[in-house]
Amino acid sequence: MPIVRFHSAGQRHPEDVVTNFLVKASKIYARILECPVDRVRAFYVPHDNGMVATGGAAPGPSSVFFEFIVLEGRSLSQRQLIAREFTELISATLDVETPMIRGHCIRVEPEDWCIGGRFASDVRGAEIAQRKAQ
Repeated sequence: MPIVRFHSAGQRHPEDVVTNFLVKASKIYARILECPVDRVRAFYVPHDNGMVATGGAAPGPSSVFFEFIVLEGRSLSQRQLIAREFTELISATLDVETPMIRGHCIRVEPEDWCIGGRFASDVRGAEIAQRKAQ
């Protein structure tokens, strides 16, 4: 279920840098959520300079906006740690100043998320129940 999209504006990164970045982001996500890394999907979405206004300027300075999705029931501390570690990774790997990084956590009810055509509430029911019990 863990999905993250990193929207990058202001600079193009070489493919090997992006690949390394996405692998590291996937491992962070899996570690914090305590789930197998094969469940993680990480996307890097580059935007041309003229297609993004940052700080009221187009083109503006390099910036990244990320969105990550978690099933409802994940703790606030997990969500905050994901945001913090993604921000640190973006700054270190993509060379973006921390104040230029924004993020958003999207919480989804298990009965509204599909995995292979089945709802997470059915596929991951036992895991979800265990998290609620904690």
